[in-house]
Amino acid sequence: MHWIKAIFIGLILIGLSTVAGFFIWLAPVGAAYSAKIMCSAIFVNGLPSTRAHEEDVLADNNALLSLITTNVDLRNQTVSAHAFGFRKRFAVYRPNLGCTLADDQAQIARLRNATPVIKPIAPAPLLTTSLPAEVDRRALNNVLFDAMDEPGVIPERRTRAALVLHRGKVVAERYAEGISAETPLPGWSITKSVWNTIIGRMRQEGLMPDIHDPVLINEWQSQTGDPRATITYDQLLRMRSGLEFSEAYWNPLSDVVQMLFIEPAAAGFAVSKPLESTPGEVFSYNSGAPNILSAAVRNLSGSRATYLTRPTELLFRPLGMQSAVIETDPEGYFVASSFMHATARDWAKIGQLYLQDGVWNGERLLPKGWVSYSTSPAENDPDGIYGASWWLDLPGGNEDDDNSNHAKIPDDAFFARGHDGQSITVIPSKELVIVRLGITRKREAFNLRKFVADISNLFPDTPAVPDDLPVEGAVIDGAITTSTD
Repeated sequence: MHWIKAIFIGLILIGLSTVAGFFIWLAPVGAAYSAKIMCSAIFVNGLPSTRAHEEDVLADNNALLSLITTNVDLRNQTVSAHAFGFRKRFAVYRPNLGCTLADDQAQIARLRNATPVIKPIAPAPLLTTSLPAEVDRRALNNVLFDAMDEPGVIPERRTRAALVLHRGKVVAERYAEGISAETPLPGWSITKSVWNTIIGRMRQEGLMPDIHDPVLINEWQSQTGDPRATITYDQLLRMRSGLEFSEAYWNPLSDVVQMLFIEPAAAGFAVSKPLESTPGEVFSYNSGAPNILSAAVRNLSGSRATYLTRPTELLFRPLGMQSAVIETDPEGYFVASSFMHATARDWAKIGQLYLQDGVWNGERLLPKGWVSYSTSPAENDPDGIYGASWWLDLPGGNEDDDNSNHAKIPDDAFFARGHDGQSITVIPSKELVIVRLGITRKREAFNLRKFVADISNLFPDTPAVPDDLPVEGAVIDGAITTSTD
């Protein structure tokens, strides 16, 4: 009987440990995650609260999130969340800045008082056009319909938007039920590629030093002999800072989860991390690096008000991205790693800007050579899969690997990728930009490589222009037009 009693006591202890672990570690993250994701889904993306909760928060996620109670205040545009009355967190919506986490009503009031007034962006819609005669419309429709389809009874793919630009114009787009061309959607880590673009804009406008200079971080420069003071903008963009950082979303105690949902300052948390390798030597993808760059942009901007208008004035306004917002942490720093929203068409404009070598409407927005820099691997990179905040390949790209994901994509393609299956694909040799957005938490539910390859293979290669032949032309609403004189 003693062993039965021991087992019984052991089970009780395990149960108590589980409950304690939930309230100590999981509940704070769960409450913050639920409040933030629901707030953005409702007040930024415009989704019904039921869908925001059941799909954006719960679908294919940790079952313990179902123990979090959420309350939506439509009048005050806030969402609160808690676990059985404990660990309560808030998220508040602010115009032009989306949703931000807060601890209490006093912090909500402070955040609202710090909201900048930003002049509305004039509309600049992308043009639409018919497919080239040599492209099989039925085949393209089949690829898009398949991307929107659910192979099984239980939804797992959840594609919300699929869009194709050819030569700067929309030739095809599909949206899930309740989603339209006017619906802003989260990009998650696509935001990293956008922050690269903002850094490029600052370089073009003479607002920051050379990217190979040490990054301006007060905490590092103020301490004599701090080895982190040698870290450059380039090393952060290429994920080679050498800073310690855990990018494990499944672990509630990992750096990335704590940074995004617990710490009051995402940038400050990332800045505080110690070195674990010599800067520049080791590639280690992490979400801390772009938030350090966010802090650097804040330091370079002079005032808080100027900093909070940087994305709009440097990038969104020139491209006419009316829907775009990048959300901030509670301390007012943009979460440059993860929290941007935009319509599929506005996300596509980012890809089109890079397809056009940083030129838009006849104006150079990015420094000459910036696109080449961003889409080239670091020197001595043995894998060559990452440039500067842009991916250079997709999973399954090794032709020597017997992988069912393998499908041929043009060698010049490059990609912005984000959590839950977000992507922008740019293929210069085809003059294509492909956007796919959704809530896909199981990697096997959607084969991005096959999706991109199937679309790419339907379009002809762009005829090469001899290097010594000048090309006249202008860029109008994102489309390249060449002179016929």
